Amino acid sequence: MTTTDVPPEVAAATPPQQRRGLSPLMRDHLRVYAPLVLIVVALGVVTTVYNPAFLSGANVGRLLAANAVLGVLVVGQTLLLVGGQLDLSVGSLVSLGGVVTASFVLHGLPPVVVVLVCLVAGALIGLCWGLIVAYLKVPPFILTLGGLAVFASLALTLAASTPIPMPSGMTWVRAEVLGVRVAVIVWALVIVLGALLLHFTRFGRNVYAVGANEEAAFLAGVPTARIKMALYSINGMLAGLAGVMFAGRVGAGDPRGGVGLELTVVAAAVLGGASLAGGRGSIVGGVLGVLVVAMVTDSLSFLDVPDTYNQLVLGAILIGAVAVTATSEIRRIRAARRTG
Repeated sequence: MTTTDVPPEVAAATPPQQRRGLSPLMRDHLRVYAPLVLIVVALGVVTTVYNPAFLSGANVGRLLAANAVLGVLVVGQTLLLVGGQLDLSVGSLVSLGGVVTASFVLHGLPPVVVVLVCLVAGALIGLCWGLIVAYLKVPPFILTLGGLAVFASLALTLAASTPIPMPSGMTWVRAEVLGVRVAVIVWALVIVLGALLLHFTRFGRNVYAVGANEEAAFLAGVPTARIKMALYSINGMLAGLAGVMFAGRVGAGDPRGGVGLELTVVAAAVLGGASLAGGRGSIVGGVLGVLVVAMVTDSLSFLDVPDTYNQLVLGAILIGAVAVTATSEIRRIRAARRTG
């Protein structure tokens, strides 16, 4: 039977969204992505009119390289949020990872060894968080908030409260391949791997299930404890990588370099559609969230707006994005009840 052969009473009973051919998933993506794309385009146009250098190739490359650390962290945080988890210690982990990186480089360790050590150390720290959350039932917010203080103190202690200069050893982070910064290439690889893991594997489906309803997922046979441990391990590993990249970009191990970064990471992930309640989010949305944060910060700088307004504007955008998402969710639930 073709679409022209559908009886009138069936067509009348079909919801308008189904008649238009848009799936619920596609409508959700449009609700999240469209405002973010509009914000990025609007900021780009307005700032370019004021300063044509804003969208130049050199500035775009600089913008992406400067936010590669944030982008790597957002991939890990998005995975956690989709699974109904949270990690507020990533900023301090970046500081600690940067200090450890600089210390190892000064002691003559090869860059490959330094990277591997930071990756393994970050994964082990994440695994500890996962074990505590999964088996001791400690709320992630409280646990990782305590970790934030611990890692910040360790970074300050190891560095004697002063940045450790690193003139050489991690210059590959600032190097270019075919005109693209290596840091941006690393970020792109993390995005691809994160997207494949979350959206095209059984593990990713289980992450969504745990985040949406952990009890139901457990009763359905999903290994919820192992999922949590894996999520925290991946996030910790990415935080270790971000620490190495941060130290390589600034050329020093700064014990205060990651201060406040954890809140920016959560803000970018939530801007990208990840829900603090779990079960919703995507890697693409997280990338768009990072671009919005980067564009806002850079646009304000190009428009000669004082730095004190950065957090004000970002906070307003975040509140607006959360309000729009909450409104859309309420409408979706009401529509589901009417059709049900």
